[in-house]
Amino acid sequence: MRALGMMTLGMALLSSGCSFTTAGGLSECTTSSDCGSNSVCTSGFCLPQPAGCDQVVGATSAANPIVLGAALPLTNASGNAEIEQQRFNGLKLALDEVNQAQGVGGRQFVMYVCDTGADVNRAVTQATWMVNDKSVVAMFSAGSGQTLAISGITIPKNVLLMSHTATSSAFTTLSDKNGGSVGLVWRTTPSDVLQGRVIADVLQGVTAINDPGVTFTPPTKVGVAYVNDSYGNGLFDAIQNRIPNKDNVAGAQYNRNEAVSGAVSRLVTFKPDLTVLAGFPEDNARLIPEAVAQGVSVTNGNRWFLTDASKDLTLLTNLAANKVQLNGAYGTAPASARPSDSTYKLFADRFITAYRTDPGQFSFTAHAYDAMYLVTLGAAYAVGNDPNNPQPVTGPRIAEGLTKLTPASGQTAPTYSLGSTQFTAAREALRTGTTINVRGASGELDFNNDTGEAPSPYELFKVENSAFKTVQLINPPVD
Repeated sequence: MRALGMMTLGMALLSSGCSFTTAGGLSECTTSSDCGSNSVCTSGFCLPQPAGCDQVVGATSAANPIVLGAALPLTNASGNAEIEQQRFNGLKLALDEVNQAQGVGGRQFVMYVCDTGADVNRAVTQATWMVNDKSVVAMFSAGSGQTLAISGITIPKNVLLMSHTATSSAFTTLSDKNGGSVGLVWRTTPSDVLQGRVIADVLQGVTAINDPGVTFTPPTKVGVAYVNDSYGNGLFDAIQNRIPNKDNVAGAQYNRNEAVSGAVSRLVTFKPDLTVLAGFPEDNARLIPEAVAQGVSVTNGNRWFLTDASKDLTLLTNLAANKVQLNGAYGTAPASARPSDSTYKLFADRFITAYRTDPGQFSFTAHAYDAMYLVTLGAAYAVGNDPNNPQPVTGPRIAEGLTKLTPASGQTAPTYSLGSTQFTAAREALRTGTTINVRGASGELDFNNDTGEAPSPYELFKVENSAFKTVQLINPPVD
């Protein structure tokens, strides 16, 4: 419709003797580099781009690149979202490494990046632009609510959607095949059903905490302050279902980036001796001081417990004097910081060299790195093994390639670590259609090809000396 509208406008202007680009206020272009900072080259003309879509990374000058997209909440209501920037760095690090290895089939990758501002509606607008105007074959998205919304755009268009932070159980049963044989929505993170089990077992003493010199006393009354979206609702439900005495568990719900006073009042009334924070840093940075001011504090017998979304150093910084509330607090996240693992260590060393930041201080950085490698390996499978007749790289073909990364139960396959050292070997194996086994910086990544997700151990971390320390790894119970 847009192209037709432009054609109609152009014909009208020409018939009136006017210059199309002058009278229409449009400039002709060959690539987006010919346009200003707030416009992109679409159908040969510089057109306004959606708000927040002002970054392009990867092989921006390559001929015939494979086009990817990313919709990420790089900012939120509180300003810059440092945790999302570090996850974005994980994506970029892998993208740069793949392009340095000449991409796949002689084609490198370019990625359009949009800052969603943690706004679901804005994310949908941006995804629509990337799918329709930029013809991306695969997209990366962060957060359960945003990713679910974006999937409504990508699935009908046969665009692969990969998330490195979406943990909602809703993805397990998502209808995402669009008439094909393989689902189009994948994630490097496990379902929150598993995290809920891990948290509940830790809180009940079923899983012992191996923290020398510290004795963890299971709480009697557990409060769960959770954000009202698919992430928070699902996590609260999973925790509550795992604790037999439901009277000893109380939920305190709030809407993201809105007032938390109702949730705080619920905690004040319930008087928990431990409160799980199942929400995002910017909200928890407001909820904790308000709760402390009303008596829900360490001094009055409450302890705090963090989830994956709050493994973010900016939470500690933004709490200022109230940071003391989290001293010694535990939390869980799909395991990322695993310093004894060689695949993780190589990733962490390269990340620190590139960005001068320890990726283990933020959740899902390794998952983002793995997500990019998985998509590019799926693209390698899509290209095929005939250099004279390369196959088209499409969302369904990438998805089919992802099913070649985990051998069937009882079968063996050559194992490759995701990263710069083994990418080319894994790429060539996939181009021949060979099934391989991948080990990621975030773990084994043994995918269920029907659901597009892989189980994962969880790290139990602790707030210590204004940083996050991995205490132990926990394998989620299988029910």
